[in-house]
Amino acid sequence: MTAETAPKPRIYYGWYILASCFILMGIAMISRNSFGLFLKPMLEDFPVSRAALSLPISLSLILYGVSQPIGGLLIPRFGIRTVIIWGIVLTCAGFIGMSTVRSLGGIYLFAGLLVGLGGIGNSFTAFTPLIGNWFPERRGTALSIVSSGTSVGQMTLLPAFAFLIPLLGWRQTFLVTGAAFALLMMPLALFVIRDKPDETAASAAPGRAAAPSAAPYDLPWAQCLHKAPFVLLVTSFFTCGFTVTVMAVHWVPFATDVGFSPALAATAFAFGGGLNTVGGLVVGPLSDRLGRKAPLSCVYMFRGLGFLLFLFVKNDITVWAVPLMIGFSWIATVPLTAALTGDFFGPRNVAVLFGLVSLSHQLGAGLAAWLAGYIYDVTGSYNAAFALAGYLCFQAALLVYLIKESEVTAARAAAAARA
Repeated sequence: MTAETAPKPRIYYGWYILASCFILMGIAMISRNSFGLFLKPMLEDFPVSRAALSLPISLSLILYGVSQPIGGLLIPRFGIRTVIIWGIVLTCAGFIGMSTVRSLGGIYLFAGLLVGLGGIGNSFTAFTPLIGNWFPERRGTALSIVSSGTSVGQMTLLPAFAFLIPLLGWRQTFLVTGAAFALLMMPLALFVIRDKPDETAASAAPGRAAAPSAAPYDLPWAQCLHKAPFVLLVTSFFTCGFTVTVMAVHWVPFATDVGFSPALAATAFAFGGGLNTVGGLVVGPLSDRLGRKAPLSCVYMFRGLGFLLFLFVKNDITVWAVPLMIGFSWIATVPLTAALTGDFFGPRNVAVLFGLVSLSHQLGAGLAAWLAGYIYDVTGSYNAAFALAGYLCFQAALLVYLIKESEVTAARAAAAARA
């Protein structure tokens, strides 16, 4: 059979890559956001405070942030697939190891260290260059599909956790889910994921020259750290990490404390997670028409209203409304924050600077996991923690609105005039 008559593949292999990343992203998100369901069952076996048991979760979230630049440094040397495999091994080992713990030290090791560092391969640090290699012309659409995996994972796996924990106990649930994650994720990484298309194949994407930057601060990245847009983005994204973690880790305990069942609280939270893709799809087109900062500011305000709502009204309506409101805003901050980083600092700086912005997000997340538990131990309620989260959201909305997007417009106009 000659090359001319050989049948061409009916399905572009990149779609298999995309489907794999979709699944991996959904599982990776749940591996970090499911600990709230385990908190109260674990307290029955460990005579410690909620703050003490929340601290390893804080460590995990902080190490996840630290792992992002580490993963970025490892990928050029070892390849994307290899780093993804390392992330899977660390994450699944952490889950399986949690079934054996008998002390806080074990929780720090497995839930804190291993699951946290598993983020080197189970995050957009690895998926962004991978998807870019396979979908150079439709990168944005492909990445939005990958991000929607977080919604599907949250809607399907969180109710499964809520069902398994009372049935099997928290230790066996960690063991079963860790093994299931390994059996699902590892074959995808080993046999499906490829770093890039074969350059000799017809499907290989042709290279394209990079467009010149029109960013107002197209400087070496270290010189951008003190610029006002970077400081405002770092500060506001810290709030994003803080507030979503208050919800992810402490929503189910808070809802059950005031009389709702764990299954109801987890299901409402899962459906709220299902809305995060909708939020991203709504604010993305708006940002193209209205600029980035106005939609991003509104997202933070909407999230803040969700936190405050549950402070004043706790009934069968708000137990659903609050997770849905916060879920709608959950992912919507990420593409807008990333886009603003690129708008101000240009393509040569966006990776390292957004990596640092993301680290700020995880520092906020790590603080929130512990602080909300500490507030509960001191006050006997999560009310103050939710009030703090609401306040920070409104503060972030103001900080984002202080960003001067006119600088981007002026820089683009100047670049167009020079062209």
